[in-house]
Amino acid sequence: MVMRVDGPIVRNSLIGTEALKRIMLEGIPFPIATNSAWLTAVTGSGAVTQEPRYLEVASGTTTGSTARAYVTDFLLGGTNTGIDFSKRILWGFSIRRNVSDVNIIARVQLKSATTEGALADDGIGVRMANLTLTGESYDTAGAFTATIQAMSTDDVYYVLVDHEPSVPRIRFYVNGVLQATVTASANIPQAIELSCAMIVSILNGGGTAAGLCEFGNILLYQEH
Repeated sequence: MVMRVDGPIVRNSLIGTEALKRIMLEGIPFPIATNSAWLTAVTGSGAVTQEPRYLEVASGTTTGSTARAYVTDFLLGGTNTGIDFSKRILWGFSIRRNVSDVNIIARVQLKSATTEGALADDGIGVRMANLTLTGESYDTAGAFTATIQAMSTDDVYYVLVDHEPSVPRIRFYVNGVLQATVTASANIPQAIELSCAMIVSILNGGGTAAGLCEFGNILLYQEH
């Protein structure tokens, strides 16, 4: 696992290595590889490519085509598929889109389902409707944030989702800058989900371009 820090980590007057040690003592970091244990599902002209540090889902040019990759094994040994949404979660990842087409939607989600589509149960994530990036969350009701990034084709963006149910709030950062905060309890998952999946997906709703979404550099942190 490689963590890049552009500035010092500061927490409770601790800086650098000691702050990182404190964080790791209070929770479990899951560095997520992308070339093993991911399941895939495609329809039409959809396709999935797995590389060591990123996944690529492609829609192809056929209307209605989908592609998704998902994983449920987060812990050593692959025996625990649960996520405790009652605790703080930090989820960071990089994303890239390749083309502008208003009919293509891509999603990155951590949720209690393995299907493509908007959240319909406990979960957090982001949606790329064409090149408009928004945050997404669900507890008893779903919510989308306002635009958190107007993406440019082929640019890589690093997203951090900071889920704090005790506040409650979910904060969405893009390239280190806070872009949106969700505070309504109905939109903030707060339960232990014994079956949970991390999913990247893409849908061609009628576009003529071959859309793709790349998802990688993934780090999931779960508080004890």
